[in-house]
Amino acid sequence: MIKKTIHFFIFLIFASTVFSQDKTIELPLIGDRLSGAVSETEEQALGRQFLRDLKKDAQILYDPIVQEWTELFVYKIGENSKVSKKTFEVLLIEDNNLNAFAAPGGIIGINAGLFKYSDNEAQFASVVSHELAHLSQRHFARQILENSDRSNASMAAILASIVVAVTTRSPAAILGGQGLLATQRLRFSRLYETEADREGFVTLENSGYDTSEMSEMFKNMQELRRLSGDNVPEFLLTHPITTRRITESRVRARGSEGGTIDSLNFKLIKQRVKFLMTDNLSIKAFEKEIGDTDEDLYFSALIEKKKLNFTKSIEILELLEAKYPDNLIIKTSKAEVYTESGNVKKSKDYTKKLLEVSLGNYPLSYNLANAHILEENYLAAEQILEDIKFYRPVDINLLKDLSAVQKSSNNMLGYHLTNSEFLFYSGRYEEALRDLQEARRIARNNFKIREIITERILILQTYVKSSRRS
Repeated sequence: MIKKTIHFFIFLIFASTVFSQDKTIELPLIGDRLSGAVSETEEQALGRQFLRDLKKDAQILYDPIVQEWTELFVYKIGENSKVSKKTFEVLLIEDNNLNAFAAPGGIIGINAGLFKYSDNEAQFASVVSHELAHLSQRHFARQILENSDRSNASMAAILASIVVAVTTRSPAAILGGQGLLATQRLRFSRLYETEADREGFVTLENSGYDTSEMSEMFKNMQELRRLSGDNVPEFLLTHPITTRRITESRVRARGSEGGTIDSLNFKLIKQRVKFLMTDNLSIKAFEKEIGDTDEDLYFSALIEKKKLNFTKSIEILELLEAKYPDNLIIKTSKAEVYTESGNVKKSKDYTKKLLEVSLGNYPLSYNLANAHILEENYLAAEQILEDIKFYRPVDINLLKDLSAVQKSSNNMLGYHLTNSEFLFYSGRYEEALRDLQEARRIARNNFKIREIITERILILQTYVKSSRRS
């Protein structure tokens, strides 16, 4: 326990350093008008604030299997992009509307709807590549530079409008920020989209995908726009699809030599997202549509799990496992069914065997922690979640689960410290401050720990004051 506490305070010191970096102003390069308008350090600081605001109000789609696949996917595409700092924070939004966005600091937001409206992996990749191009071309900073000459709009206001649009699911909210491009300065909007299309195309090609699918995705969006009437998805407001964009993407693809179009893993993830976004009333309707493809079988297994038909779910997954013995999505899903069915021993044995091959795998580790929770072995679960946290320190769902486990194990100091992190990264600064103050009270007899908590409290108080002013 002492070791875990020490690790936490190392994080506190690191967080203090990050906070101080937020306030530094990077000197612009001589003759670099863009850096003079807003530095990359400032962009990253605003991005972190944007992320906390978004986590405070948005409905986050949380599923370790989908999260890990999407993160690995974004990093794979990002490696072939021109983004200078290839460190990304991926947020999955629980919304079936088509949307994706990028924000300074490497933030990539993806709606569940993007999986729904992408016919294949290459189409999904084309949208991610496009959003990464907005980052590599520093369109946010350039927009600030242009607006400073005309309407004095700020990046903070632009990012805030995206938060409102995502959290309220209101396309009109975007018009306060990015929509300035579409109203006051339409030609710049088209310029940015053309640049993002061009750079996104190169990234898509370098990533090994069939680039012709970019135009096919545009066609899907154009059809969705036609069918939406007045209820246009915000993505199509900020990324207007024109016949010219479709034509230009087709022309670019003519010189390409094909590439990957789809994969089993994308098909499985697409079905898993569909399952996660399915309410109980819709299950029967979806069951009637289930076909006989492998991804349909996978969806069927998830539905059987939801109906508590665990034996049937395992049978289906074992059929798929026999066909794809190395597929970790199928195997991890099977481990989850063991856990949810209450077969803790089977779940632990099977999961541990998989972890021997896939060391530190995030979804598998999470499943093992859940198995320990079911048998009320909270100390074992806490250790696993602490290990995951080392690599995912700002994952609010992980922090929330870890704090709950610490509370169950009566580790109240750990609970208040972890819960303060959860609240801080959720943009709930005053509540986070109260937890830190309670942690300081509990640690009253440990001078060293108390002083470190006090330092953290002083930092957090500046966030509270700032939020009260805004």
